[in-house]
Amino acid sequence: MHDDLPRLPIVPITLLAGFLGAGKTTLLNRLIAYQQNERVAVLVNDFGSINIDSALVVNVESDMVSLSNGCICCTIREDLLDTVLDLLEQPEPPQRIVIEASGVSDPWALAETLLLPEVREFARLESIITLVDAEQVPHAQTLGMEYASLLINQIAVADILILNKIDLISERERHALHEWVRQIVPQARILDAAYADVPLALLFDVPLTERTPPAHTHQNDHHDHDHAHCDHDHDHAHHDHSTQFATWSYTSDTPLTLDQLRIVLKSLPVGVFRLKGIVQLAEQRERQVIVHVVGSRIQLTFGQDWGNTPAQTQLVAIGLPDSFDPTELTHQFAACEQAAPTAAARLTAPESFTR
Repeated sequence: MHDDLPRLPIVPITLLAGFLGAGKTTLLNRLIAYQQNERVAVLVNDFGSINIDSALVVNVESDMVSLSNGCICCTIREDLLDTVLDLLEQPEPPQRIVIEASGVSDPWALAETLLLPEVREFARLESIITLVDAEQVPHAQTLGMEYASLLINQIAVADILILNKIDLISERERHALHEWVRQIVPQARILDAAYADVPLALLFDVPLTERTPPAHTHQNDHHDHDHAHCDHDHDHAHHDHSTQFATWSYTSDTPLTLDQLRIVLKSLPVGVFRLKGIVQLAEQRERQVIVHVVGSRIQLTFGQDWGNTPAQTQLVAIGLPDSFDPTELTHQFAACEQAAPTAAARLTAPESFTR
């Protein structure tokens, strides 16, 4: 299928990792907004979550958006290998590929696919960049060993570590965090950041090197790292930690009331690591409200006007299995539909609060 690929310069691949809510999509938004010098293909689980300026869009296909600044945003299909090779077969192939790993995946499993001979002939894994939520690290152990182990694995494979949300912790906590990550991955470049704002030039043009399995990973059944090269099992990205996490989603055409929504968000079970989505508020139906819950921190920000798009609340959450009752969670958000709206509750500015 891919045997007739033309001989082109080796395309560098950047793998972007980090737990749920660490800031990966924020970083990708920055990359797309400012990218001008080379054609970059951005592979994500769902490019709908990326804030693409409609003025940049020049073509939309079933799983790909082409932009006027040369970027391509593409949904990762079931087979990462074929997705990458298909991109390289484009009439104007990308000069760089950036892949966002799932927040609950072990990036080394993805890296193994990118190290297969079929890919290495045309593209090379240049670097693994891991974003870390600086505020949530101290709570890792209390959230369960599965989370703590996954966080360490994501850090251990990194060539570059971005300690994001550094503005939310003290100077003493910052020094302790630096010391902790240095024990896990001494050779990595460490960048402190707020809102994933780092000089993009520091993230790319890393010298290509031979990659070896990270020393600190925790028994992810990858002890024999050559087995995939023998049997060509390309599904590593799906043999990850996703089975160790529970997901929940909520969709409603009925507006939610702001006061009741605040109450529900503040009372979310501790086991819910991440919740995000778009909300239609009863108090201001003309505009989308974006909800982000990361750990204990909750943010409500403004989105676009609904315009001709049907107004609809769409929320997704992920957490530890058996740590929350999906039915009860649905009932709690449904109660937001039934509460009476209050004019005084109108969202007038972005909000940030804790649960």
